[in-house]
Amino acid sequence: EALRECVRQGIPVVFATGKHRGPWVQRLLSQVVDTEIQALSPWTLNAPGVFVQGLRVCDADGQVVSSTLLERKIAKVCSDLAQKNGWTLLAYTDTDEIWSNQPDRDHLWQEALGEPPLMVKSLDDSIGVHKLIFLGRPEDEQDLRRSIESKVGEEASITVAIAGMVEVLPKGTSKAKGVRLALEVLDVDPSEVLALGDGENDVEMMELIRSAGGITASVANARPALQKAAEYQVSSCDEDGWSEA
Repeated sequence: EALRECVRQGIPVVFATGKHRGPWVQRLLSQVVDTEIQALSPWTLNAPGVFVQGLRVCDADGQVVSSTLLERKIAKVCSDLAQKNGWTLLAYTDTDEIWSNQPDRDHLWQEALGEPPLMVKSLDDSIGVHKLIFLGRPEDEQDLRRSIESKVGEEASITVAIAGMVEVLPKGTSKAKGVRLALEVLDVDPSEVLALGDGENDVEMMELIRSAGGITASVANARPALQKAAEYQVSSCDEDGWSEA
């Protein structure tokens, strides 16, 4: 209902996520769209969309306006590292697909997040990759991260959205850059924005909005780094904190 009210009042709602364009968007839109309110595209509600940590940005009509890819040599180093250690590595491709180097024994996270189905394929030069995710257990996250940073930390950006899932992005990129572009498309200043997040990958976005005088809020179950970056805190995701904000 909060999203419907935003649309009724003409308030742009930008989806800014680390996820790919996938089933989760249709699930969300199906809860908002009715005879009165229509979505502008299969991937957006009434504003541009920021996907894959800002590496894929769409205008309000769902057309891709920006696409940033990981250097092939970084992808190769990560692929070799995963193979050597028997780790599961996911590649978010520029074809809205997610490739996995091996079958994922625990695919429930993927279904819960509404991501595109995993495709077991080996990386090659025929496909562009936005980002990579190493799948690990939450308790092993720090060791996993250190191993990855020792190999590509100087040539790529490393972040975590979900505990145990360490992400490798093109150097210097972040969700904040994608959000900045989306706001430029909307002709909206960051000072006019309310930003809500829960992961470490939202920190730069919070800093962008807060430094400009906008409103920033983290949900109660957010990563510690994000709670420090946000000015306010609302209820957890499970308690509809986004609606409270």
